[in-house]
Amino acid sequence: MKKALLVLVCFIFSFGVIEKTSAKSLPIELFAKKSNFNSIKLSPDGKYFAATVPKDNTTQLVVIKRSTMKVVIAYAFGDFEHIGRFYWLNNQRLVYTKSYQKGSQEQKVTKGEIFAANIDGSKRVQLFGVNASKSKIKSKRSLRAYGKILHMLPDDNAHILVSVRNAGDDIDVGKKIFKINTYNQKRKLITKTPFGNFSVTLTNSGQPFAGSGKDRQGKKHSYLYVNNRWQELDNNQPLNDYKFVSVNNNGSILYLQKSVDGGTNGLYQYQLATQKLSLLFNDPKVDIAEFIKEPASNTIVGVKTMFDGVKYHYLDNDNAFSQLHQKLVAAFTNHDIKIYANSIEDNEIIVLVSSDRIPGDYYLFDQKKKNVSFLLSKKPWLDPNVMMPRQVINFIARDGMKIYGYLTLPKKSKLPAPLIVDVHGGPFGVQDKWHFNTDAQLLANQGYAVLQINFRGSGGYGKRYEEVAYQLRDSLIQHDIIDGTRWALAKDNIDDKKVCIIGGSFGGYAALMAPLIEPDLYKCAIPRYGPYDMVYQMKNADYMSKDSVSFGAMEKYGDNETLWLAQSPLTYIDKLKTPLLIVTGGKDKRVPPQSALNLRDALDERNMLYQWLYKSKEGHGFTNSANKIELYQKSLAFIEEYINQ
Repeated sequence: MKKALLVLVCFIFSFGVIEKTSAKSLPIELFAKKSNFNSIKLSPDGKYFAATVPKDNTTQLVVIKRSTMKVVIAYAFGDFEHIGRFYWLNNQRLVYTKSYQKGSQEQKVTKGEIFAANIDGSKRVQLFGVNASKSKIKSKRSLRAYGKILHMLPDDNAHILVSVRNAGDDIDVGKKIFKINTYNQKRKLITKTPFGNFSVTLTNSGQPFAGSGKDRQGKKHSYLYVNNRWQELDNNQPLNDYKFVSVNNNGSILYLQKSVDGGTNGLYQYQLATQKLSLLFNDPKVDIAEFIKEPASNTIVGVKTMFDGVKYHYLDNDNAFSQLHQKLVAAFTNHDIKIYANSIEDNEIIVLVSSDRIPGDYYLFDQKKKNVSFLLSKKPWLDPNVMMPRQVINFIARDGMKIYGYLTLPKKSKLPAPLIVDVHGGPFGVQDKWHFNTDAQLLANQGYAVLQINFRGSGGYGKRYEEVAYQLRDSLIQHDIIDGTRWALAKDNIDDKKVCIIGGSFGGYAALMAPLIEPDLYKCAIPRYGPYDMVYQMKNADYMSKDSVSFGAMEKYGDNETLWLAQSPLTYIDKLKTPLLIVTGGKDKRVPPQSALNLRDALDERNMLYQWLYKSKEGHGFTNSANKIELYQKSLAFIEEYINQ
């Protein structure tokens, strides 16, 4: 086994030499460097590893036979085309998806393409995709449609379950669910969803059980699947108020999620036979971050919460997978774990271990021998001993509300440190997390303290914490960011005269809006791919072209130009005193680059100085390593130029 792992290591590392790094500082190139691999999985019989491996401008799917230490096959597409997710269908066959870089665009996109192939290279077929090939035999044609894998049907070695949206249909047209043979492409229609923006809950065997979603007018509907038909719940049915999570192994219990008294979410169970509804778990401070489910089963055995690190809460201590999970958590104290197994019966399982200092390490656990062996690191060039801990913080905002976030400090030798306020995107439902954060670690490594605020509107702290900020992105959210900045500047280990603000997407909006509200607070600002002209943004963003989604967007952002204009940083640009480095990508559909161009025009009209970083091939965020290096270099130089003034 160790030799086989060595082959995999050599195969992966042959794509790039691992740099030797100093314990004192790291080259910024290491923070921009992509992972050596994306994922690794064992075949059901444990005889093969499969891993997705970045190489040049593609991503390959590599299979290694452990007994012979040889690479069996490396599946790949063409230039700028990537293998995304992959699954073992059986001991000899894999199912995988495709993503690619459209034209000159750097950011990966998908067209719902799904493929299947044997590990000896035979019987490779395309199952779905808008670029699907056309066979002369109708029954063997891959459907020209966007496919999404719903269920791998663990008791079926040939078929999978896929939801499909026909090419040309918009997001609100009902999707078809097919059971498809991955060898001969024959498909059987299982059902069609009532509308497109719809989430389906499946049984362990892949049978539709329940579903909910929003129609074109943004109204929510909930259904149960009875006698092969979707039956909508009556308006007075209590289940309408809940989000469906999963169903247990025998279909007797439906797991649900809902805010408890307007606060954090709770996990509930609904006994179908008795119609009894009961609360299983709720943390009054933070939302449930993740559900712990048995492999090959939908039975929930526990939940994970995240605050100062992660914590696990088990619902069934007698369950075999629950006991296994608890043993591994004990083995990796103060870390987060994810278990990748085909079944609880697997002798060997892969465990992904991460933390605030570790991007991700893979281990192999042998259930018979009761031992854990190290496999690979995603980014071995980032020494955890050089990375800095992420401290959970809280402060009291001006209206008396407690606000949460994370603070990453540099080495003690560099204190008191200048401060960078790094604002997350969203803003609604998104949050900064405890886990490894590349930008925070880079800045801390360069001697800066990094404050990341989970302002109101952020996810993770309950329904009320998020929804109170609807339509207040220019006021309440900015006040939380400004109050958090002042809280940090009052700390002894932070320099109270040196602070800059950065952010991407909504964070880019805030990196401009906060300095407009407080013109003398920030020494510099780096708004990245943010919306600065809110009238243009709300008329041209990709989410505004989708009916069911656009209703939700208007609930959060408002539905009229008067409000959008009032919330637009461009409206107040005459108040700007803070030097800007504006960053944007030419292929951004979420926040079209015209918003940044309108900002640049406004600055030029007023003869205001700014710096500009534009990459025509990038989308909503820089993904190209060379571009990320340039972004880091220019950002650090810009901060250094102004933060000391």
